[in-house]
Amino acid sequence: MKTEEKALRYYQLADDFATRMFYSKAIVYYKQSLALYLSLAKHNPADHCLPIAHIFSNLSIIYMSIEELKRCEELHENALRMYRVLVKTDYQKYAAELVGCIIDGVRYLNQHTVTLYEAKMILNQMEEGQTKDDLEKVVR
Repeated sequence: MKTEEKALRYYQLADDFATRMFYSKAIVYYKQSLALYLSLAKHNPADHCLPIAHIFSNLSIIYMSIEELKRCEELHENALRMYRVLVKTDYQKYAAELVGCIIDGVRYLNQHTVTLYEAKMILNQMEEGQTKDDLEKVVR
């Protein structure tokens, strides 16, 4: 089995365990998947950053569910970083994912509501179809 197939398989297993609330097993498989995707991203970052961001987001949700808020916040920040990188590569494709992550941080982690202003600006600029340079100014 190729590394990419193995990473995807671990990710799917983790999702399945998380859905059934078997969080300890989900964490194990997400971490295994993350390690594989990180090694793949060294050679081809464009293809593997999105799964990495999703894993960080999913792990953050799990840690919130088991009330490990410090770990939850760290993982959420990692997810935000990854989405911001992705937005700089293709704004239209990834801006909505970044906005969703920002909103989750405000809703579930009590992050400052000023970040909602950033989310609104991103959405407004997506709708107006501004140039890539204009859009990158909004994303920190």
